[in-house]
Amino acid sequence: MRICEPFGPEQRQGLWLCHVIEPDRWAAMCARVSGVKSGGIYAGHDNHFYGHRKIFKPEHLDWQEYALLLLNSMPEKTAEHYRNKIAIYLHWYQKKGIEVPQTQQGDIGAKDIPSWRRICKVLLNNDYWCRALSFSPTKAKNYQRYNERIKGKRQEWGILCNND
Repeated sequence: MRICEPFGPEQRQGLWLCHVIEPDRWAAMCARVSGVKSGGIYAGHDNHFYGHRKIFKPEHLDWQEYALLLLNSMPEKTAEHYRNKIAIYLHWYQKKGIEVPQTQQGDIGAKDIPSWRRICKVLLNNDYWCRALSFSPTKAKNYQRYNERIKGKRQEWGILCNND
């Protein structure tokens, strides 16, 4: 049994079964790889420990306000990166005539159910490339030009720009 990246999102989903199916291998992994035991304990039941399923916001904020609070609490370069991705996401739905709601029924972070809750989940999970919002990584050689172009587009669209 080979386990890459100790332990990525896909591996954590089934990690709790490892110690049930192969107890000897599990003992060896616990001795060898840091974090395996806590992963087995916390990832298997509800993933609340890793923030992948249940997320909570402060009672006095809605999901959009919470997302903006999270963005404002990040280092500026990281926040700008997320603002660019989120602005594209919001603009795409805006073009389709869909208002992105605070939350939706069946919104567990799956693709194609837009919500501000889903945006918060991306920020809390530190999903830098916003894969949960259906993005893929930008090529490194084009990244600076991409950032500048999208920052201009955000101003044009009036989405997550400085006057918000």
